[in-house]
Amino acid sequence: MKRLELVIVQFEEVKRLIEVGRVPQLRLAHILLDSAVELIMHRMAEAVFHAERLDFNRLVQLRRLEAMRKSDKPLNRLFGAEGPSDDVLRAEIQRLGEVVTSVTQRKKTTEFGKRIDFLVGKKKLPEDLAPVLKKLHDYRNETYHRDQHRVEVIRSAVLIYFDAACTVLDHYQPGMLIGDGSPGPELARFQDGTSFSRQNPFELPQQVAKQLREGVGLDLEAVRTALVDHLLGRLDDLESGLAYIEENIPSGAIPGDGVRSMQIEDDDLEAIFDTQVLRSRKYPLTMKDVRSWIDRATAMEGMGDKHALFAEFAALEDAFEDLEQKVRKAVWGIDEAANMR
Repeated sequence: MKRLELVIVQFEEVKRLIEVGRVPQLRLAHILLDSAVELIMHRMAEAVFHAERLDFNRLVQLRRLEAMRKSDKPLNRLFGAEGPSDDVLRAEIQRLGEVVTSVTQRKKTTEFGKRIDFLVGKKKLPEDLAPVLKKLHDYRNETYHRDQHRVEVIRSAVLIYFDAACTVLDHYQPGMLIGDGSPGPELARFQDGTSFSRQNPFELPQQVAKQLREGVGLDLEAVRTALVDHLLGRLDDLESGLAYIEENIPSGAIPGDGVRSMQIEDDDLEAIFDTQVLRSRKYPLTMKDVRSWIDRATAMEGMGDKHALFAEFAALEDAFEDLEQKVRKAVWGIDEAANMR
């Protein structure tokens, strides 16, 4: 009970912070949600490892036996001769190796993204949740480590993260629960009218997730509108910025020179000083990509699946943010040079 209560208190605090609704509180809500999700996923991964422990230990012993048989030390080979035949040994090692999480894989699950992939691979989390959690974790790192806050979409991001966190909680199976006293008020309020001693404790995470969702609610239409408007506004600024860069190319420009110039390598002096060379280069992005991003953002208005909606939002951000930053820097540089004349 106490282990579940640790998580529920965070959810309850997030609900309070969402009700306040100001950026400082929403930032803290985002951080708390990320912490709760990470803690639940850690426990889920540990539960997988615990379930594999017998096969894992057997695999370790069999590999040790195999190594002894291959040893150049006579005594090792002597002791290694006992047990199954070489063919049986190899077959069993191969079988267990396919179902047991290796030590290397276990170490990788300490990373947030790798832990998500691991749990999805083990069918502990739905696959469509992965890109949502990864992007929202990136947002958390920005606001927590780098003091960068996506103010325009922070409320939408927190609401989506709250819903996604409830999905993670809904898939959480706490395993063995040890009675450790009466639950605190944060957990006790989720009783269904019966005493905790008579409730099925293994259904508590799902019951709590359901009530938490009902308490906050995700207005998908409002969130979708906010995300689409945000993307289209940024992409409009991106288009305008590229046009402004082309207008200020000293040697004259043709359509597409702006986006080309943003992709020049720092040491490509020929492309920097010769527009003909610039136009001969093959760069990954063109204005067709910019227009396709606008089309994709517009198409999001018809998306009804919350996970697919935010996954597409995340994919679009990843596609154009690097170019967007370069364009903003270039526009600022042009304006700064003009102000100094």
